[in-house]
Amino acid sequence: MNSRIIRISFISISFIFFSPVVTAKNIEANYSAEFGIVGEVARAHATLTSKGKTYTLDANIEAVGVIAKTVTNNLKERHISNGHIVNGLLVTDVYQMIKSYGVYNSTTIYRVDHKKKRVTRHYIKWEKSKEIINEKVTLRYYGRDDLMTLFMNLSKHIKRKHKSKHYRFSVVGADRKNGRVDVNIPSGNALKQMKILMGEGKKGDWYSKVVMYRKLYNSEKGELTVIIGKEGLVEKAVLKDLIFFGDVRIIRQ
Repeated sequence: MNSRIIRISFISISFIFFSPVVTAKNIEANYSAEFGIVGEVARAHATLTSKGKTYTLDANIEAVGVIAKTVTNNLKERHISNGHIVNGLLVTDVYQMIKSYGVYNSTTIYRVDHKKKRVTRHYIKWEKSKEIINEKVTLRYYGRDDLMTLFMNLSKHIKRKHKSKHYRFSVVGADRKNGRVDVNIPSGNALKQMKILMGEGKKGDWYSKVVMYRKLYNSEKGELTVIIGKEGLVEKAVLKDLIFFGDVRIIRQ
């Protein structure tokens, strides 16, 4: 089994947390990722802490089971988003991704300068504690959301949740060229097909297709089909089109 395929679960599950309600000081969420016939391969625990007009979102993801740990070299990830709150929206200032597997460790730090509308990306990688990569670049796009806060803010970004429409966002940590993420609200036959794939949601739930334009290995464009509850909490997500390996299912616990 290809270890890169299992890592899709980590990449996908890292982005989907919580409700957009940020009045509470602490909110916690747990998700699991199931992969084809293997079953559960990853778990995530995330905490949102808000104080005044600032927030911290901290998510930890790790492999579950002998197979997943073996083929990923015990892959672990931590995602941290720090920023400020404006009109109930989380606005990212710093987004950090920390990874470890086998003898490798890496950290990627995105810093957002909202005044200059500029995003920098600093990537460092170590092999057996020896630094092997250290590069810093200014990206060609600007965004107020990162890959985690986007899902938390969707219920505020999208007012008419059951009306078919296409939305486009610039998201920190998404496509390296332009940060593009597309969100499509389905109707008609497209909505019917989503319900067949995902199952009927509860009253007030709404469906969307999120295209992240990240090369998630055997998926073409990183398309996630998502059910969001009436309170804004992601209930379930499916990453399709993984050739020969089945779907990745991300489920709130």
